[in-house]
Amino acid sequence: MKNANSPLFVGISDADRKKLYNCLFAREVKFDAGAEICSYNSENGVLGMISQGKGEIRKIDRNGNSTILEQLNKFSVFSDLFAYTATDANFIGVYATEPTTVTFFDYGAVFKRCKNACSYHSIFVSNLVNIVITKSKLLSQRVEILSNKTIRDKILSYVSITVKTLGTPSFDLPMSLTQFAEYLCVDRSAMMRELKKLNEQGILKVNKRNFNVLSKEYI
Repeated sequence: MKNANSPLFVGISDADRKKLYNCLFAREVKFDAGAEICSYNSENGVLGMISQGKGEIRKIDRNGNSTILEQLNKFSVFSDLFAYTATDANFIGVYATEPTTVTFFDYGAVFKRCKNACSYHSIFVSNLVNIVITKSKLLSQRVEILSNKTIRDKILSYVSITVKTLGTPSFDLPMSLTQFAEYLCVDRSAMMRELKKLNEQGILKVNKRNFNVLSKEYI
């Protein structure tokens, strides 16, 4: 069944998943590439899941500067309860990066106890809490990366965390190099110069989006 592999539905049968969709007033919406899926500036809570396609969460400041906060792939869950807070000075939105289908759930229904006290509803909320915990860890890693003062150290911090997480010294960036520069909050040209230096020093071999860590210090 579609969406059965989502972490939101671990431990929930196909039959109960259908009931849960009705319980949470789930609806599917299709978006073109580049379209805004939703905004975190709304007073109404947002809870959605990428059913097909890809997206990203972006922060745009009052000067129009854009920063990627998170990459979203199939089955990724996004919500304004995941620690991203929009302010009067910043706009935070979710955007489709290719033709994308999103399943939205009624925010109020998720946290409102069913009159039938359905077990699958409780499992869904438990799964959502686990996703929140995982995203909190990823946010902590992002803070660790951005806390470095130089572009070089930001790159190496990202590389070291990724290698330890994946368990392999070679990996493909889950984003373009332009997006990677935005993720690190640095100038793309300056980042490319640092990547070239790391390559020349035999620390990191970069081939387009493929990174191969050669120095044992970062493995």
